Amino acid sequence: MGEPLPISVVIPTYNAAAFLAEALASVRAQTRAAAEVIVVDNGSTDASAAIAEEAGARVLRLAHPGLSAARNAGIRAATQPWIAFLDADDLWDPDKLALQWQAVEASPQAGLLITDFTEFDSTGVRIRSFFEQRENYQAIRRREVAPSIVCCDSESFQMHFMRGNFFTPSAVLTRRQLLLDVGLFDEGISHIEDRECWLRLMNRTVVAVVERPVVHTRIHDSNWSSNLLKMALGAALISERVLAHPERYPACALDYYRAERPRYYLNAGRYAEENGDLRGAGRHYLSAWRTKGGVRPLALALLTRFPGSIRRVLRAGTPRPPHAPQPSGVQ
Repeated sequence: MGEPLPISVVIPTYNAAAFLAEALASVRAQTRAAAEVIVVDNGSTDASAAIAEEAGARVLRLAHPGLSAARNAGIRAATQPWIAFLDADDLWDPDKLALQWQAVEASPQAGLLITDFTEFDSTGVRIRSFFEQRENYQAIRRREVAPSIVCCDSESFQMHFMRGNFFTPSAVLTRRQLLLDVGLFDEGISHIEDRECWLRLMNRTVVAVVERPVVHTRIHDSNWSSNLLKMALGAALISERVLAHPERYPACALDYYRAERPRYYLNAGRYAEENGDLRGAGRHYLSAWRTKGGVRPLALALLTRFPGSIRRVLRAGTPRPPHAPQPSGVQ
């Protein structure tokens, strides 16, 4: 296997005992081992911490502050110059780190490296190659620097990334110092916070890609991305961050998020209304109106103040808000 790679693997976990042992086994099975494995136990009440310790991982214990805080704690505690993320319910192929290290050597200017990945659930593989499903990824200008490894044109990569995320955290390898320089994960964003961090990273470095699906993401009922309301609000928060500090993000992000912000709030209003939270729905619709979303969100906000029977009659003549494309990882 040779010398361990100068990589710290950071695995945040919260009550993931059902999956964690398998995830850690996939790390131990790497043909090029990482120098360090850090499991950040995010206030678990199950056997997650014990499983991690038994597997030989270094365990940090937190009082459930949130996913971003757990990842940030792992990054700060890491001793290696490179960070590889792995979610506790995902898996790596044995050559995942070896291939990414080949990418590091073939494109030394790249500080952010990702791979293709599959999606699977209890019934088997659902998507065999996520990149093949994404026309925006296929449209990126890129050049091959080694077999199955490409280096991407930064402007092209950023522009097409805005059309939809094709990252999953478990496929990311990046320089620790780069993460520190951009400010780590934003702990004020609870959902799709990873996308916001990737935007800041790609604004500072070149991206290289292993175009093989060597990461496998597990789909199950407790996936963090299953709450559509919180994801819509996460997208709206990213919009606010980009508009407040455009210099931190790719140049193409400003116009994109200025245009999409009303639709994120509009979607949040609809999801809140479907959940029976009319007061929250009204607030989100008003946010859509205040961010230049037109008169429809104002009308929808007013409708939330009527009794249900009247609202249904009036709503029959009001078009449903369109779905905004959610900038999430794997959907």
